[in-house]
Amino acid sequence: MNINSNRKLIFISYLVIVVVVLLSLRLYFLQVMSGEIFAQAASENITRTRSTAAPRGNIYDRNGKLLVESVPTIAVAVDPYTVLGREDILTILSKKLKIPYNDLKKKLEEKKTTYIDRVIIKYDIDQETLVYLKENSSNLPGVEVMNIFLRKYNYGYLAAHVLGYTGEITEEKLKMEKYKTGYEGGDQIGLTGIEAQYEDILQGVKGKIIYEVDPLGRPTDIIEQTDYIPGNDIYITIDIELQRFVEETLATQLEQIRETKITNTNEYYRAGGGAAVVMDVKTGEVLAMVSNPTYDPSVFVGGISTTDWNELNKPANRNPLNNRALMGFPPGSVFKIATAYAGLSEEIINNSSSFRCAGTWYGLGSDYPKTCWNKGGHGGLNILGALQNSCDTFFYELGLRLYLKNKNADELLQKYCRILGYGTPTGIDLPNEESGIIPDKTWKKEWFKNDKANSIWFPGDTVNMSIGQGDVLVTPLQMAYSYMAVADRGIQHVPHILKDISEDSGEDLFDYSIGEVKDLSLNQDYLNTIESGLYLVTKQGTAASAFSGFPINEFPVAGKTGTAEFAGRQDYAWFSCYAPIDNPKYVIAIMLEESGGGGRNVAPIARRILEYLFNIESSGIVRSVDSFGD
Repeated sequence: MNINSNRKLIFISYLVIVVVVLLSLRLYFLQVMSGEIFAQAASENITRTRSTAAPRGNIYDRNGKLLVESVPTIAVAVDPYTVLGREDILTILSKKLKIPYNDLKKKLEEKKTTYIDRVIIKYDIDQETLVYLKENSSNLPGVEVMNIFLRKYNYGYLAAHVLGYTGEITEEKLKMEKYKTGYEGGDQIGLTGIEAQYEDILQGVKGKIIYEVDPLGRPTDIIEQTDYIPGNDIYITIDIELQRFVEETLATQLEQIRETKITNTNEYYRAGGGAAVVMDVKTGEVLAMVSNPTYDPSVFVGGISTTDWNELNKPANRNPLNNRALMGFPPGSVFKIATAYAGLSEEIINNSSSFRCAGTWYGLGSDYPKTCWNKGGHGGLNILGALQNSCDTFFYELGLRLYLKNKNADELLQKYCRILGYGTPTGIDLPNEESGIIPDKTWKKEWFKNDKANSIWFPGDTVNMSIGQGDVLVTPLQMAYSYMAVADRGIQHVPHILKDISEDSGEDLFDYSIGEVKDLSLNQDYLNTIESGLYLVTKQGTAASAFSGFPINEFPVAGKTGTAEFAGRQDYAWFSCYAPIDNPKYVIAIMLEESGGGGRNVAPIARRILEYLFNIESSGIVRSVDSFGD
């Protein structure tokens, strides 16, 4: 062996020794130094956690009547990884569950799941389908029949806009902060109404199952199981029987109005829909909130079909998903209480002040005449007579004088409108409440920013506002809220729907009987004056015909009719009131779209509601004679 060979052998020997030492050190590190870390990781690799849905809390009315509950039902869920590879299984499921093959396949392909996750493809299956799936389970790998909970609406369409509906959470919502914890794909969540507003209370705490899985992630055994905790029950302020009465009365009235021709024409009233709000003056509790047309929230249970969704959104069906009680509409003369209070507060008028109504008013100049609804004129009127007869001329003049004071620098009419609650949300605990519009110089400048000629606030804008026209929009809820301020002498209770929260055990967690109180510090003498005028409306004014035969002396009613012009549409009809005057308990606001005069078509509805509330024998009157205009 030569020297070079010896050197190579020595080098190889050293190299082997170095490799052995390195491998020994590495083995020591893995087994001793990092053993616990890898053992824990290995443990995590062989277990997976899957949640089980919890039932939502029940919803009761103020008298304990069960409105909405979660009921157990049977659903079919599948493992997309397994089923997508089996055309035979897809075909069977499509046929048995009556799901178009392509729709089923597309749904499974779009879901990103693990072997533990399942995709629910059908809710509330019938007994025949259940038996078939169970008997053939061995031939349907990846298909699972499971018990879940779905919503049941025990009163059908009643209070649908208040209660709302649930639906499957979307990927977009899962990214929101509100849904980052405790939610996952496939969960049912509240989407509208109380279901959405109190999602965090109604939604329960999920159960948990820890599985042992094989290297492919397929479950082999259950290691641990934790039961779910049901959501908390809630009681709402709605009286479901009153709600039923108001909904049926409103619907009946709208049907009759649609059969009525507009005076001196061959055109019928469209009467597309309406809204009514009944509130407790002393607490702000909403006793009834009606929006017509309505819908049955049960169509959303388990996912709404394309057919049902298209039907609900068909223009001919007049947007039944809209909660008109929270939407803004031109108010007309029911708004005049704001103008009256502004005029009294700014001492532009007093109880003795009188303006003459000749039927046409030229306060803006001869080129801009404005007419009263009574074309023949009312003659000389003070504030009481102006409210009683809803004289537009009186309020035109009052609006102009409010504008002229300080050259409209303080926008006085807008100031008092906002004090009474117009132009901002009331704060009711329901989603999607609109703020309405109290237009002013800033609003108009922005609205007409591309039309400089119309971006200036003119005297006529304030004049139009004074009778609830122009660009003013008020929600029926805001209208009831503002009349509450008159009824309770400057006190407003923020409207609310939630009354109590209870645990599953029945223990009360929360009592919200009285809403947040606002003291508007209104002048009592001015409120007394306005109330006197409103009383004359029902006793001998524009609503007297509707209240003929009503025990007005025993249950005195302060009310106001309204008929609002709406560009391109028929007149909108309003009536708002509270009673009894000596100790107000209830405030009511009602609006009907394209239904003519408030005195003729809306005041009779309020009368019937008051008869119901005070247990007065009803005369059966639904419509009044067409004796008065506004």
